[in-house]
Amino acid sequence: MPKTTSVPAPAPHEQIFAITMGFWQSRALAVAAELELADLLAERPLQVDDLAVRTRTHAPSLFRLLRALESVGIFSQVSPLVFANTPSSECLRKNVSHSLSAFVRAELSTGGGMYEAWAGLGGSIRTGNKAFDQIHGYDFWEFCRRNPEAGKVFNEAMSEARRGTSPAVTSSYDWSRFSVIADIGGGLGVQLGNILDAFPSCRGILFDQPNVVEQAISHERMERIGGNFFDYVPTGADVYILNGVIHDWTDSESLTILSKVRQAMKPDTRLAILDDIIPETPQFSFGKWLDLLMLTVPGGRERTEREFRELLASAGFELEEVVATAAPLSILIAKVRR
Repeated sequence: MPKTTSVPAPAPHEQIFAITMGFWQSRALAVAAELELADLLAERPLQVDDLAVRTRTHAPSLFRLLRALESVGIFSQVSPLVFANTPSSECLRKNVSHSLSAFVRAELSTGGGMYEAWAGLGGSIRTGNKAFDQIHGYDFWEFCRRNPEAGKVFNEAMSEARRGTSPAVTSSYDWSRFSVIADIGGGLGVQLGNILDAFPSCRGILFDQPNVVEQAISHERMERIGGNFFDYVPTGADVYILNGVIHDWTDSESLTILSKVRQAMKPDTRLAILDDIIPETPQFSFGKWLDLLMLTVPGGRERTEREFRELLASAGFELEEVVATAAPLSILIAKVRR
């Protein structure tokens, strides 16, 4: 039998160094997305001087950026000073099915709000308060209202993220049991549209802020309604989806949202919460890191299954089942407690 060579685990100091260098790499990635380098390379490889002219950058410095990103598989130098896309840099292109361009810019670009908030993580740990509010003087949602371009990038980023998770959510549950599906805080309608495409017997209601639903996708079986889920939730659905909504808010704010959903529900209606469930064990979990983003930016939190059960019970719901998906999301199905 051929011998297999195991790769040794990094030494402790190597692990710390790699995490630190991850910050450098993420900022370089953000600048590449801002410059739209992947879009410029979509049709053919280009010389650095040509890229510099098109991006209005300093050619020698642009080369250093591309060279560094090439070392981690993003872009490829196909001949001296000539660069092309790789499968990874293709994900930085805009308006392609696998794009994460807006997601990278929303999370890592200066001026978008979130990048600056991470600098205040220490303050959030010391006080429990949102770093975002301390740094900007108002909350993230107000920031998006005052900075429409940042708000647009954020909405696009959430759509990109949902395009990645939607197929797993759609295929993990039999949504056909519900005639009318309402996606509350459903953004641009990516998840709901995916479900409607897979289950032709269903109709949908997309509910979000008016300026958001105006930009949403169009679907012949989807009604778009603008509003605020702290004020009301539209009636008439057989299941209400809260996709990445509850984790944005504190327990008290979440209870208000859940109460509005409950008021809209019929006796046999179901609630479907799509969120990460944090394991109560020490292994790596995407949700544990997302939880720190929730702490610093919107002030919400990721929750364990036990915490979800307690929150739902406080809102008058009973958790019926938890459905795992292939994405880092679970579907928590709940009914109104009798």
